[in-house]
Amino acid sequence: MITVPTTSSSTPADTSSSSSATSANSVASAALLSANDFLQILVAEFQNQDPTDPTDPTQYATQLVDFADLGQLQSIDQAVTQPSSNGLMQAASAFIGRQVVAAGNQIGVTNGTATSIEYAPVSTDTYTAMVTNSSGQLVSTVSLGNQPGGTVQTFIWQPPSGTVNGTYTVNIVNSDNASLSGLLEQGVVQSVSLDSNNNVWLNLGNLTLSETAVASIAQPN
Repeated sequence: MITVPTTSSSTPADTSSSSSATSANSVASAALLSANDFLQILVAEFQNQDPTDPTDPTQYATQLVDFADLGQLQSIDQAVTQPSSNGLMQAASAFIGRQVVAAGNQIGVTNGTATSIEYAPVSTDTYTAMVTNSSGQLVSTVSLGNQPGGTVQTFIWQPPSGTVNGTYTVNIVNSDNASLSGLLEQGVVQSVSLDSNNNVWLNLGNLTLSETAVASIAQPN
């Protein structure tokens, strides 16, 4: 079989590691054969073969099969490394209707209904929940009463009439006005969405969580 000659050209020495990397990437890209390139090589081989000693046709068939296999492998690799948005959305839709928990101290309010906050008192004491809006203004103070230390409690805010839909921040303090840490946001997923980087976001009702922030998933109570 006739081998198609390749040409080479001299290039000036790279002056920086950045230009070296760019040059290496360009060479790697140029080395990849497309289907059109492969057909051009086959045509060149036909045109330049020795009439007295023609190439065995089975060699061409073998090359075509090998190239087709390569194309399939490239397609599979692209599907694995670059998953489609449709596939991600289908997988993310499994979150809808499930209760999720993530670290944080925000709640979402939709039409008078709020998501909840889970907290664990460090010691037995009287606790108070303070709810602020997105501007940092205090909109509600709720007495949680005396809570035993080392237990897990849930704060479900009952928004006053006229409370605007949106995201609010909850701060739980003890009798010394010291804030509790380790609060958890929780709620039922209403819908899911993808951003431009294919990151999955879960909407709990004016409270949006990243899929990667979710610590646990369960059936709603």
